[in-house]
Amino acid sequence: METKHNPIEICELKFSDDDWKVTGYASVFNSVDMVGDTILPGAFQKSLESGKDVRMHMEHLRWITPGKWDAAHEDDKGLYIEGHLTRDHSVAKDLRASMRHGTVRGLSIGFVIPPKGAKDKKGGGRDISAIDLFEVSFTATPAEPKATIESFKSELDSIQDIREFESFLREAGNFSKSMANATIGKFKTLVQSESVTERAKVMQELKSILDQYDLRHLINRGGS
Repeated sequence: METKHNPIEICELKFSDDDWKVTGYASVFNSVDMVGDTILPGAFQKSLESGKDVRMHMEHLRWITPGKWDAAHEDDKGLYIEGHLTRDHSVAKDLRASMRHGTVRGLSIGFVIPPKGAKDKKGGGRDISAIDLFEVSFTATPAEPKATIESFKSELDSIQDIREFESFLREAGNFSKSMANATIGKFKTLVQSESVTERAKVMQELKSILDQYDLRHLINRGGS
């Protein structure tokens, strides 16, 4: 799954303190983002028409759902979305306080691009004409992607042992303890194996684990 941030300056994020309603633009059309991508008008239409729920998360963490998005539609500017925070939810209360204080810096979409949904530009980046939208998150730090990758590489270089590797997986990849342990087990098997066939098999299993937590996409982008 890919993510794209829409900073506070253009997402027009608004919060009603009375009924805990949130509105704003999760994505803006025809702008060029920091990796050169442009989302075209109509890109969300098929996904919206499918009737699939668009989840509300915080920083793309699947287990944190501070509320729900009630409606989403495209207009001339982009993807406009509105929803409500859950009043008795502890994270929603924290999020409400953060929005009142101005520390929430924007919205961010979580999505995949279906086949033929994007076309590469000559100068880099993509024109994205179709998006399968899964969730819209609140974000406090809409980081520039290259900076995120450099931070990721720096953390990798600092790992000295298996315990630090497990901690890195849990923090950088949002892995549970059990999934971090499973990943480490596969990695150790891969390193110790002398069989090309066995290494290929374990690598495929490892990639499957990483796919579940969106980390392989980050690694691939870092190497490009």
